[in-house]
Amino acid sequence: MSPTVATPRDRVLAVYRNQRPDRPPLGIYTRYLPRGEAEREIRNLGLAIIDYCPVVSMVGPAWHLAAGYQSEIKGADFRVDYFWKNGTPIERRTFATPLGAVWAEIEQDAGGAGSERIRKHYIDAKDDYRIVQYLVENSVLRRNDALLRTRMEDLGGDGVVLGRMDRSPHQKCLIELAGQERFLLDLYTDAAPALELMAAIDRKLDEAWEMAVESAAAILWQPDNVTSDMTPPKSYKEYCLPFYEKHSAQARTAGKPYAAHLDGRTKALRELIAQSGFDVIESLSLPDIGGDQTLAEARQSFPGKVIIPNLPANWCMRDDRELEASVRGLLAEAGDEAPFMLSVSEDIPPNQWRRVLPLVAGAMAE
Repeated sequence: MSPTVATPRDRVLAVYRNQRPDRPPLGIYTRYLPRGEAEREIRNLGLAIIDYCPVVSMVGPAWHLAAGYQSEIKGADFRVDYFWKNGTPIERRTFATPLGAVWAEIEQDAGGAGSERIRKHYIDAKDDYRIVQYLVENSVLRRNDALLRTRMEDLGGDGVVLGRMDRSPHQKCLIELAGQERFLLDLYTDAAPALELMAAIDRKLDEAWEMAVESAAAILWQPDNVTSDMTPPKSYKEYCLPFYEKHSAQARTAGKPYAAHLDGRTKALRELIAQSGFDVIESLSLPDIGGDQTLAEARQSFPGKVIIPNLPANWCMRDDRELEASVRGLLAEAGDEAPFMLSVSEDIPPNQWRRVLPLVAGAMAE
């Protein structure tokens, strides 16, 4: 009887569960891997697909229009208008409510990677906070278990489907709803509207997490994108840490690893992140690409947490030999005692993936 061979899914799940797989996997977000002949050959080297699916629909107004993200919002009319600017397609999304209307402009990725960039946020003035709060409080969240199970069954052993959770209130306002300049200025000068909105989001996310811990998701994943440049220690301690502590306790009780996508600068936050209850720090940016902690330093800063670095995009510009040496050096730094995985979880040069990924996958498999 032949021995059972670990699948890419087995290896990735082991890492997220703080277990050592038979060998360190290389994962890639599904949107960064164009389908075709080259992709199939790379996956035959063991590359694992990392997909993500909303476990529960997002608190409105959601950033993405893809399946599973949007929630019904009672009492609000929603419309999307399309126009082009400098050859780029733009969506203008408008919510009309009894309190007034808010709108955002979203730039679509013409390169096909599925990325969207917010050109204008919904909150553009102080009065917009109460309108967005109306949208939050009237969001009707729904479970996405059928969609999640289908995605998991379709992917099978070729990778994992992360259970995508909404961002924490502070990060959702900072990244999706108001933007850095508007939100931080308001939070530090006239905080009441921003605080009321964050409290409303927090209450609604309590509902979402109650559903999520009962879902089929093996891993609960939150793309919070924290960086100390925008979320300094005082803000993290006041607004982020209580959220992470509350919901990590729920995830732990449910037996589901809680992974946070923290791709920013983390050194100034190291004591606070260490206290945060999530199990996995995913997409750690190494110093080569603008982060401020090496893998070894991050492991020392965050004991007991799984650290998954992203593949630095600038490594993709190195020649074959130097790239392979960089990967081997990272593997040596990772050692054999703790679970390790490398992930293509940030943008890489789109004209380099066919060359780069086989080299990285080959070095990882040695």
